[in-house]
Amino acid sequence: MNSRLVHPWQRIAGLALATCATVLILPKARAERLPAPPAAVSIPNRVVDVTDFGATGDGTMMCTAAIQAAIDKMLSAGGGRVVIPAGRFLCGPLTLGSGIDLHLSEKAVLLMSDKSSDFPVSGNKHTAFLRAAKCTDIRLSGKGTIDGQGARWWEVFLQQKAANDKSAPRRPQLISIENCRRVAVESITTINPPNTHYSIKSCSDVTIDGIRAQAPDESPNTDALNLNRVRNALIRDCDISTGDDNIVLLCGEGKPGQPEVENIVIRDCRIGFGHGISIGSYIGGGVRSVFVNNVSFDRTTSGIRMKAWRDRGGLVENIHYRNIRMKGVRYPIFLSSYYPKEPAHPSADLPRRGMKNDPVWRDIEIRDVEITDSRNSIILWGLPDEPIRNVRFENITASAEVGALVYHAEGISFSDVAIHPEDGPALRVFEAKLRGLPAEREAREHVKFK
Repeated sequence: MNSRLVHPWQRIAGLALATCATVLILPKARAERLPAPPAAVSIPNRVVDVTDFGATGDGTMMCTAAIQAAIDKMLSAGGGRVVIPAGRFLCGPLTLGSGIDLHLSEKAVLLMSDKSSDFPVSGNKHTAFLRAAKCTDIRLSGKGTIDGQGARWWEVFLQQKAANDKSAPRRPQLISIENCRRVAVESITTINPPNTHYSIKSCSDVTIDGIRAQAPDESPNTDALNLNRVRNALIRDCDISTGDDNIVLLCGEGKPGQPEVENIVIRDCRIGFGHGISIGSYIGGGVRSVFVNNVSFDRTTSGIRMKAWRDRGGLVENIHYRNIRMKGVRYPIFLSSYYPKEPAHPSADLPRRGMKNDPVWRDIEIRDVEITDSRNSIILWGLPDEPIRNVRFENITASAEVGALVYHAEGISFSDVAIHPEDGPALRVFEAKLRGLPAEREAREHVKFK
């Protein structure tokens, strides 16, 4: 059937040069307006090599001062490329600035010190390894690697957690980019960060292209791409396996009618272990116009994941997922207004305790999805007083241990959807208005996920 053909979204690589929004005519669907591509980064045509400033790539000599001197030299000249050549360059925190392209050559490794004393504490957290704030035109590029040497940090953190020690400062993030315009990350590999790989906060016009982000699946809080209050972003051709969210979109409170996260395109990515592509749990500022296309998930804990609770909710709308393949994913499609824990049964709402920020989920499209070898299939769990609204499922096949669950939802439609559970009905519902798929009312006393 036509919906199995290559979708036009898979052919938008050439649209990066476009200067206006594009309308794609979709088969059997209304036209969807994709956001304009992010504005391109502009870097002056100047180049310095960090070894000219005394950096030595032997993996033992601290190169912080030498590399920072090279960056500062380019800043004073108005920007340019700072090259890290082949070798292992050990250093502490570095500060970037406007017009800087930090370029890691092939076989170059920027090695983060694993000594906590090398990372000053500000407030309740250690300084990030690479950081940029209030800048324009920032780029990280090249085929080299940034190694966070996170094992020691993880060990200490887990010891503190076991001792319930909440006074310790937070581990440093590998890369922190905040309040910046025109940001690009191209081709580099990041491994084993102490905390998040990339924290990108309050930024606009962000392009992340062809990166690889890796950390063990048990490594704590190693989100790969953490996009907080980001507008106009393109994430493409990325390979991510890590210990927390592979990609997460989130935001704190914002102004009504002005979403803090907007116009995000994620496409042509490969997601391994981790917690999937998430929206939330903090969505108070609102999320609008997210397009995810041609993404594979392999043994990921979650695939399509949207999560919040009454203390951190906001409006999430106009969200699209297409051409998705999932294998061995525990929670392939999971949308919950009860993060981090659902009640024992959809009839048993959790107490508000004064919380007033209900999550609002609406106008979500999920189509052209193949799910195999999974424990669960589709879970939608809204609030009794704020149901999930207007979710369209089309052209989906799911082979899982159990069928779908839809609780407290309305305007849910299924078209050309086949769910094949090993046990029980294909769809259980509670206080749900839907069409297109036979359903049984939830009769179990306690709901347990696989």
